[in-house]
Amino acid sequence: MTVYKHILLATDLGDKSAMVAQKAAELASLHRAKFSIAHVTEYTPPFYGISEVAVPIDLDTEDELEHEAHQKIKALVQKLALKKATIWVLCGEKNEEIVKLIKEQKVDLIIVGGHHHHGLNLLFGSSLPSVMLHHLLCDILVINLGAV
Repeated sequence: MTVYKHILLATDLGDKSAMVAQKAAELASLHRAKFSIAHVTEYTPPFYGISEVAVPIDLDTEDELEHEAHQKIKALVQKLALKKATIWVLCGEKNEEIVKLIKEQKVDLIIVGGHHHHGLNLLFGSSLPSVMLHHLLCDILVINLGAV
């Protein structure tokens, strides 16, 4: 049996996040692995402008989304009594940020929640190009959240 050293839960902070986090934390405990939780905020600011110059309307929205995500993850960690979880709130494109985190933090298992085969699509966007699987460099576990 493979022993994992660093398990990463990539969460969308949706309704079933606690259930997925609980399973991920239990697996991390069984392996005595480092446990991290990551959420990626993707904010595309609205722009005001005509022609080639566009000015963002609300510069604070990205910070607000990041702060809200931190609060939700902290609440999740507290609810499940996950004392040793490392929290990552990243801003950018989900696939790029998660792959970068996996490489930088030497993650060997990533866990996501999903409905049937859609878990990876939820994590990485509307479609998961096969090239992404080659870039992950770690195992992937999708927790079945049941029928929609």
